[in-house]
Amino acid sequence: MKNKQIFILPAVLISLLTGILTGWLRIGWNLHIVLPSGEHGAIMTGSFIGTLICLERSISFPNRLALIVPLVNALSIIFFLAGMSKTAYFFLLLGSAGLTAIYFFIYVKHKNMYLLIMMTGALCYFIGNAILLRSSFYPASVMWWVAFLLFTITGERLELSRFIMSKNALKKQLVLIALLVLFTVGIVLPFHSAGGYMIGLSLIGTSLWLLKYDMARHSLKKPGVSFYSGLLLTTGYFWLMVTGIFMAYGSYFGLLYDASLHVFFLGFVFSMIFAHAPVILPAVLKIKIDPFGRSLYIWYFLLNFSLLLRVAGIFPIQMPPYYKETAGMLNGIAILGFFINMAVLAKIAKRRSVMI
Repeated sequence: MKNKQIFILPAVLISLLTGILTGWLRIGWNLHIVLPSGEHGAIMTGSFIGTLICLERSISFPNRLALIVPLVNALSIIFFLAGMSKTAYFFLLLGSAGLTAIYFFIYVKHKNMYLLIMMTGALCYFIGNAILLRSSFYPASVMWWVAFLLFTITGERLELSRFIMSKNALKKQLVLIALLVLFTVGIVLPFHSAGGYMIGLSLIGTSLWLLKYDMARHSLKKPGVSFYSGLLLTTGYFWLMVTGIFMAYGSYFGLLYDASLHVFFLGFVFSMIFAHAPVILPAVLKIKIDPFGRSLYIWYFLLNFSLLLRVAGIFPIQMPPYYKETAGMLNGIAILGFFINMAVLAKIAKRRSVMI
């Protein structure tokens, strides 16, 4: 079979669906199903997003054996569903070790700054999984997962934007490196003191750096999928700034815990996923299609509206009953709707290409 990576996609889809359903259970909906709702964070971050990143990097690796990495990472969902959490953590640990190794071999060959950043992100993924396997304590792991996604996304954006930063490129990259180092130091320090402020400052600084130097602002000047991607990327960078403000305020272990993490994972990370999907999906499936349509804006607006509704509860204003449960339900619908919409657009695009 030519596209061996297709065999991993069912596990990715099961991870996405399980992650959304466990999120709905955690936020208070009674769905009359038995799922490991306590593992929502590891399923969404590791089994789903972690597998997507492993898959994206392994398909471009010269040795086809690299596809073992996303496969191993994806197998974690089976053990989560079987109630074997420790075994699932172990498979995530193996997957993160494999991802770090892939980045290492690529970095040794090419020695680019963006590869070093992404390799560091994969190492943070490994550390977070190792801590979870040892302690089963999510708050000790989650900031390492935040670092994993922050470094991975920032590295990818640096890779794509390096051509428009020819003037003083090294100085600009060093500023970004300094901001990411600041974040890493902030994880190690106590969060109730300097750690929270350092993380917050790093996220705010990184968002400003991306808003200024990323090619997203150039994409906004073009029509079609370029404008769509530029809009979603820019929105994600603003949500990253909001995350930094919340973190600096000291919300990570406080009343704003839910808002802080979901502003990052939904507002920033899923904005990046929505923005990149029309380009990455054909590359992963190795098919020549253009799965983009204006209908994708529906899920962009729904995701942001539902996230604003979810965050609004932290302010001293009167909110309607069950607003948070409703917001959480809409969060999941936006994500599910987006991927269903993408599948429909891909099928239409493929049918058109066959007709041509």
